[in-house]
Amino acid sequence: MGRRSPATNLRYGLDERQHFNEPHLFNVLSTLARAVRAGDLLFFRVTTQKQQISRSAIELSQRRQRRGRARHDSACKRYGHGGYRLTSILLTLGILCCSVLAHAQERSWRISDFSADVEVHKDGSADVDERISLVFIGAFHGIHRYIPVDYTGPEGSNYSLFLKVRKVTDEEGQTLKYSSKTQSGYRVLTIMIPGATDTSKRIHIVYSVRNAVKFFEDHDEFYWNVTGNGWPVPIDASAAYVRFPPEATGKLRAQAFAGVFHSNERAMTDIQGANVMAQTLNPLPERGGLTVDVFLPKDVLDPPGPLTKASWFIGSNPIILLPIFAFVVMFSLWWKKGRDPHAGLSVAPMYEPPKGMSPAEVGTLVDDRTDPRDITSVLVDLAVRGYIKIREEQVSQLVVFKKKDYIFVQLKGPEQWGDLAPFERVLMENLFPGGVTETHIADLRNRFYVAIPTIKSYVMSSLKDKGMYTLDPESAHGYWILGAVITAAPFMLAGYFLHVDFTQSGFWMFGAILLAALIIFLFSHLMSAKSLKGVRTRVEILGFQEFMNRVDADRLKRMPPDTFEKFLPFAMALGVEHRWAKAFQGIVQNPPTWYEGGYGPNFNTWMFMHDLSAMTSDTTSAFVSTPRASYDSSGFSGSGGSSSGGFSGGGFGGGGGDAF
Repeated sequence: MGRRSPATNLRYGLDERQHFNEPHLFNVLSTLARAVRAGDLLFFRVTTQKQQISRSAIELSQRRQRRGRARHDSACKRYGHGGYRLTSILLTLGILCCSVLAHAQERSWRISDFSADVEVHKDGSADVDERISLVFIGAFHGIHRYIPVDYTGPEGSNYSLFLKVRKVTDEEGQTLKYSSKTQSGYRVLTIMIPGATDTSKRIHIVYSVRNAVKFFEDHDEFYWNVTGNGWPVPIDASAAYVRFPPEATGKLRAQAFAGVFHSNERAMTDIQGANVMAQTLNPLPERGGLTVDVFLPKDVLDPPGPLTKASWFIGSNPIILLPIFAFVVMFSLWWKKGRDPHAGLSVAPMYEPPKGMSPAEVGTLVDDRTDPRDITSVLVDLAVRGYIKIREEQVSQLVVFKKKDYIFVQLKGPEQWGDLAPFERVLMENLFPGGVTETHIADLRNRFYVAIPTIKSYVMSSLKDKGMYTLDPESAHGYWILGAVITAAPFMLAGYFLHVDFTQSGFWMFGAILLAALIIFLFSHLMSAKSLKGVRTRVEILGFQEFMNRVDADRLKRMPPDTFEKFLPFAMALGVEHRWAKAFQGIVQNPPTWYEGGYGPNFNTWMFMHDLSAMTSDTTSAFVSTPRASYDSSGFSGSGGSSSGGFSGGGFGGGGGDAF
């Protein structure tokens, strides 16, 4: 093949449909300029659509001027090729304009109508038929529909709607291909819509739900988010038609809301017999939705019985079965493989704790786990050692009754914490964050719990560093790994195949996992191996515990005066603090300097221990407290009078979707 002319190169450069991009445009323009400068006559039309340059009709013909060639050459010599250069520039600008038009045309879609027919049955279940009219500009494959099925229930539990998709069809009743999965508390439907290109489509989503009616003491309520507030496009119009059993005739009250989430804008409602119609008065904006709230007296619907409630609660929070299953699995493994033979070691009373051991380490080594009382013993131990002071204050409640509050006062700053163990330093840092020197117990709520795993880890690391374990509880060994896998496998399979989302159980999931983990760790600790030093140290701890349980007054009188408060943190870690305090009644006359409780001259160790136990109980509660979201309450403010208190986006149902 011979060498192509510039015009021929241009033809080949634009002969195929190519995606619009800058390098390709540069090549086209360069070829175009060379063709024009060569004297070729160009006829072309470039059509842009969907960000592509395609050739609708490009005809290039090289017409050499056979006549007047001399005149042409003479003109070129006289005027040069400036005219051709000008033509090249104009053509370049024209193609650039075409590229701007190509980028300006984008895909878009909207919802022209969103209606729902809802039938609420006598048992409180409901059938929902969503009719969604869609307008597509450009090419689309379908839509995603997100329907929330998990909500925050009382006490941080999960409250599930048991949703079952019946069918998904188009406007002609033809079944549409779709997939369904549960993700992050939503039932996610991916619906394929054939021919969704520059057209309007209408789809039907039919599903049933159970547990959608809230049963209160004085009324029942169907609080339903019709459209959801998660659509990224406007909704031109929306309506809902809710039907109840005939017994509801003349007994219904209803209200409806439209707009973005938490909007109080009212929508139109109409009650006819046992039916309620709600309709928007204006188009809904992006993230806007329609919510209908219907009040029913107690005699219309049948409330669920105890067994049904229990099954719904377990169905909403199946994770609560995890600890039971964990116990069965781990006990079986321990019974077959993990029982230790009798060591034959005797326990003799010890009058001091093992040297070099802190109260938290003593409490952890004796049962192979760091309990909350071990952590609070660190707090008291730091007070005994002069790092903090505990102040007791009386807080008035109502007029007569008073409640005690406790304040922790920092006595030594961070520059004096060099001798503290890592877990003690973590406790001090979280007790006095940001440079504060006084902390109320209430200040620790919903905050301190994040430090507990770190404290436990540091306590166990300290024991390992001291050579107490050859196979410590934190080191995974085959039996507890096997038990954990056997325990978790059914729940993982249920989550994958049955679309069960355990994360929505919130606090209950945390508690169930924690309890199951404690059960697994308890049995694994029974199978763990202490070193010889660790075994002997544990025997010493048990001997010291026996001494604190059986100590007599005569021996205590011969001990140093500070014995009571010096060993008090160890007594707390071992759970014998009350017996320890009772043994010192009448012996210790003055209260500890690190505790300000308003004691008079008649100091009593047993009463002091009672106050200290109340403090540690409140402190433990604050240490482990975690934030919770409140349960969505009734949209009605009362059983009589006008209705109020609801908003757009409240109640069950809703969600949103997107096109793809």
